[in-house]
Amino acid sequence: MNIKSYYGAGALVLVSLLAACGGGGGSGGGVTPPTVSPTGTPTLTPSLTNATGIIVDDSTGAPLAGVKVQLMPWAPCAATPSPAASITPENDGCPTPLPSPQATTNAQGQFALDGVPNGHYLLVAGNDTVSTPPPGYSLPSCTNACGSPTPAPFTVQATVHDSVTLTGGNQTLHAPTLPTLPTGYTAPSWETSGDYRLAMLDATREMPCYIAWQYERAQHGLAGSSVDEWLLEDDRANVDYLAANHGGTTNTITSQGSGITGGTSCDLWMRDQFVGGNKSTIETQAIWYAGVYDFASGFGQASFPIDPRSYTDPQYPSWP
Repeated sequence: MNIKSYYGAGALVLVSLLAACGGGGGSGGGVTPPTVSPTGTPTLTPSLTNATGIIVDDSTGAPLAGVKVQLMPWAPCAATPSPAASITPENDGCPTPLPSPQATTNAQGQFALDGVPNGHYLLVAGNDTVSTPPPGYSLPSCTNACGSPTPAPFTVQATVHDSVTLTGGNQTLHAPTLPTLPTGYTAPSWETSGDYRLAMLDATREMPCYIAWQYERAQHGLAGSSVDEWLLEDDRANVDYLAANHGGTTNTITSQGSGITGGTSCDLWMRDQFVGGNKSTIETQAIWYAGVYDFASGFGQASFPIDPRSYTDPQYPSWP
């Protein structure tokens, strides 16, 4: 997985929590969600699976209704489409969603995917769309001694992209529990329960970074990105850990990029990530993104992988 985590805004790479996460959510631990009783459940053979799970709000743990859930084959991506700016999560050269089965969560946040052929899949829960600013909205620009960005006037929800293996029969899918840092961040109970969860980007701390990322991608002739849940949780934990353990300063580690320090707008911080042809930012298929900047203490993290089904480099860890 091509993940770069940045301390402040420099190019010093930190070890990502996700690198230690290992295998997929399809066989992970956690609390078993209540059994869903789908209507018209097909007669199972050893080669088919009825897969169920639960999706909750990452800010409260409350069940989320109306969330779209689908499966994509876990197979290598084809050649990158051209031009690069035309790439979308639905058109990135990678396998597309199965036309059936697809599901929508009920009032209890439960989903059921019935009669799926056994195999390895990418589970996608959420809209998985590229969000762009509304007409008339422009990116706040700043070059020196910048303050906190203006909160964005629109919202974006992350999407779950999970590695699952279906083995037959009735199978409950469990979301992975991401490894936690020793101190400074405590995951809420629903992030360790086995339920899937979806987060909304924070208007001040995260949305300006996402908007700046989209602008920079466009400036380089690249497509925009959807927001990935696991990357977002990973970045949030890292930023909270750094802020709690380094006294709210950015001088503990000297950044090697432009030397940006705390209080800088995400506009300049994101621009710094594209300096020098950083492969992880200019990769045409970097279609998933997460970014967090703690403007009070000056700690920033950014993560942006290509589709994990197309990885060929053994240095990349398994996608969770």
